[in-house]
Amino acid sequence: MQGKTKQVRFRNMVAYGFGDLFGGGSFFIIGTLFMVFLTDVVGLSPVEAGTIVALGKVWDALLDPTIGYISDHLQTKKGRRRVFFLFGIIPVAITFSMLWIPIEGSHMFKYTYFILAYLLFNTAFGMVMVPYNTLAAEMTTDYSIRSKMTGIRMVFSQGASFLGAFFPKRIIDAFPGGQGYLIMGIIFGLLFALPWIFVYKGTWDSGEVVERKKKNEFWLEFKQLFISFGSAFKNKSFNVYLAMYLASYIAMDVFNALFFYFIAYYMLREAIYADTLSFVQITQVLFIPLVTYIAIKLGNKLTYNFSMIIWGTGIVLFSFLTTDSSLVLIYLAAFFLGSGHSGAIMIPWNVLPFVSDVDEMITTKRREGVYAGLMSFIRKSSQALAIFLVGVALKNIGYVPNAEQSASTLAGLQKLFMIVPAILILAGIIATIWFKISPKNHKILLTEIQRRKKGGRAKDVTPEAKAVCESLTGYKYEQLWKDVTISKEIRDKTVV
Repeated sequence: MQGKTKQVRFRNMVAYGFGDLFGGGSFFIIGTLFMVFLTDVVGLSPVEAGTIVALGKVWDALLDPTIGYISDHLQTKKGRRRVFFLFGIIPVAITFSMLWIPIEGSHMFKYTYFILAYLLFNTAFGMVMVPYNTLAAEMTTDYSIRSKMTGIRMVFSQGASFLGAFFPKRIIDAFPGGQGYLIMGIIFGLLFALPWIFVYKGTWDSGEVVERKKKNEFWLEFKQLFISFGSAFKNKSFNVYLAMYLASYIAMDVFNALFFYFIAYYMLREAIYADTLSFVQITQVLFIPLVTYIAIKLGNKLTYNFSMIIWGTGIVLFSFLTTDSSLVLIYLAAFFLGSGHSGAIMIPWNVLPFVSDVDEMITTKRREGVYAGLMSFIRKSSQALAIFLVGVALKNIGYVPNAEQSASTLAGLQKLFMIVPAILILAGIIATIWFKISPKNHKILLTEIQRRKKGGRAKDVTPEAKAVCESLTGYKYEQLWKDVTISKEIRDKTVV
């Protein structure tokens, strides 16, 4: 039976959601504590700590799109996507734990070790998350069901973020020296690895595979990979989606990377760090059902904009808190942060499967793997860039680990914490001006795809379907429904 004829039940949605315990939780812990661990425990400079993350993305530049391409073409008895979940369980547990070992040795030895450890972690992450990111599009084409699946995924993702906010610092503080970081890494490594068994059991592939071709020389296959990779940027809806995604996620990365420094050094209230961050995360989780409902009823665009405005308000409020601020005011700002952040992070992932549908109208193919590989690379690269630049910025404002900061350093920290995320949030809202994927347009698009699959002719398209397809793809209708990998016409097209 073809995957897309199966009924997606609630238990399948839950099984699907389990996968983002790793995706959401690991990124959150790394984003909030890895820089602090490297600077304040290992003894590296902020720039060196940022460089470690950035260098890992050079490897990702090849790894993630490669995994996406392989999963598109793989044919096994266990499916083309889900087999990666089984192979990834042990590497996920081991490599996450390796990131938190407070090793001793020379400065160069420690620097080299963490570069290698981060490379291995990224390998394990890509092995499971690239195929995982295709599953919503693989399992159903229904707008409402996909939105529900994304909502449940975000519950797990933000739930893992809550666990990452509440427990790690408490575990770390319970043990002397840096040993708490290692124990935390082992515990969460197991928490992130074991759920992949449930993901494998409760999900499925669509059954559609890219047709087998004659084996080419390796360099030709590699070239084909990057032709597929680059062709995604000729999808107008993808480019708009990418701007929305980068705006919200880079803003989140900057905020997360600076949150501990802001509370511990600017507010001088490190004791409230774990509780405040936990409150932000639990608020995000509680708002996901409401965000999902609004997205289904009003569409992704309005939900995204409303969420970004609330989130930005929270960031501005929080940046004006001081040592003397009351807990009521602190938690009020945290409420705005969590409630707004919920939709700002959920909506971009909710949109990605619909972007793959637009791509099918362009290429005639289901290329979820290409988009999943590309987005996994962009996600990790954007976080690496954000953390690296945060490290550079901390050095430039004069940050000194484990010491009282100067007045100029504190002023610079406040500006970084407030202004950079605010600018990015505004950019994301502006990008939605060009976002055209609505429930109505998506239904029209799918109807037209089915018509063409059944042999319908281009000249018989209705005016409404033609207008929608051109608006979503950026192509003239006559250029659609062709193979992007071989069509010079499409490669050289002009976006409308």
